Amino acid sequence: MAQILLIENEPWLGELYRRLLGEQHEVTWLRDAYDAMASIDQRRPDIVVLDILLPWASGVQLLHELASYGDTAHIPKVIFSAALPANLTSEALRAYGVVAALDKTVVKPRHVVQTVNDILTAHANTQN
Repeated sequence: MAQILLIENEPWLGELYRRLLGEQHEVTWLRDAYDAMASIDQRRPDIVVLDILLPWASGVQLLHELASYGDTAHIPKVIFSAALPANLTSEALRAYGVVAALDKTVVKPRHVVQTVNDILTAHANTQN
């Protein structure tokens, strides 16, 4: 069972994806980047699913923080946001360990779950 860190400040979306992803994995749902960093310090997730627009510190700031440490840079990240900054190209996102960027205004819940499962499977295969 994989450990997923879900960072989403919208209560209804956080609960929806905590429940859906939690059917197959252990999910920690947090609402801001500061709590996420504290959680990651305690237990390394297998994947991070995060929104960009978060209170107090943005998801981009969290990506930058995670990329700056050797023990967290390798964690695959999925951006799940309605507001991707235009200056964040797919190449720039890859430098932060982002393996997928999903637009939450159009993506269906089952696609998010499938994307996370596919990434976890691919990451596990590269670790073996």
